[in-house]
Amino acid sequence: MTLNTTNLTIAIITCRRPQWLNRLLCALTQQVVSNSIKLDILVVDNAIDAETKTVVQSVSKTSPFSMHYDVEPKPGIVFARNKCVELFLRSESEYLAFIDDDEWPAETNWIESLLKGIEKHQVDIVTSHVVSVGEIGTPDWAVDLIYGRNPYSAGQTISIFYTNNLLISRHVLESVTPAFDQRFAMTGASDYHFALKCQKAGFSCKYINAPVEEEFPKSRATVKWFIRRGFRSGIGYTRAHVFEDTLFKALALSLFMSLIRGIRGIGYCIYGVVTLKKRLMVDGLFRISSGIGTLVGLFGVKHNEYNTIHGK
Repeated sequence: MTLNTTNLTIAIITCRRPQWLNRLLCALTQQVVSNSIKLDILVVDNAIDAETKTVVQSVSKTSPFSMHYDVEPKPGIVFARNKCVELFLRSESEYLAFIDDDEWPAETNWIESLLKGIEKHQVDIVTSHVVSVGEIGTPDWAVDLIYGRNPYSAGQTISIFYTNNLLISRHVLESVTPAFDQRFAMTGASDYHFALKCQKAGFSCKYINAPVEEEFPKSRATVKWFIRRGFRSGIGYTRAHVFEDTLFKALALSLFMSLIRGIRGIGYCIYGVVTLKKRLMVDGLFRISSGIGTLVGLFGVKHNEYNTIHGK
């Protein structure tokens, strides 16, 4: 190892998705990095699943990068993410990348592109977008709707980011602690809340063109799932701001966003009915339910997002 070596950890949290995890780990072994980067892969299992452990052990045998398997017995995405952070901070790694177990890098230079982005823009955090790929039999309207068009360009400053494609400098995680709030354990939006805390602490994030792809399962391609997702995301938005902002600011933001989301949702629904486009109609229902969630979040309402596991 040279004095100029950069240590980087890729962290994955997983829960009963051994086939998808295997696909991701195999893809990560194909990453091409320069000799100056020492890369290791960390898998934290939130189900303590024997098949998951076997997958990690099997792929690690031929991986050019070291792989480490650990468990987080306490159920909840927050506890698993914090376990990743805890193990990362015990290591010598300077950067921590998060990628979801239902994803895989679109290019073999994914992780190096993220790292070069941090160095180029001299920022603390970089992120990129996710491209949805439908499982066989998944309708196109659902695949197109889940992420939509990427609105960002390379080098653009981003205030809100998520852990589905993210690279974080070590000093961010040493400063923002605990990184993920246990109040979001089963509800989602813990990464949105983390982004607010990073922003408040003065850390900046840039968008880098280093996409990952994500399989969108057919089981999620229902109007009910999108309505529930919208409702949950609205609640998460409000709760995050209630925890981080003054009561007046959180109230004003939530009321304003609830109104805007509701109005836009109604407009999308009407346009969808007129044009007979299901994607637009469901998008409208998603926005309306998000507006409702944004409002009821002010009253302490929570919605458990992770009771059902989609994927394999």
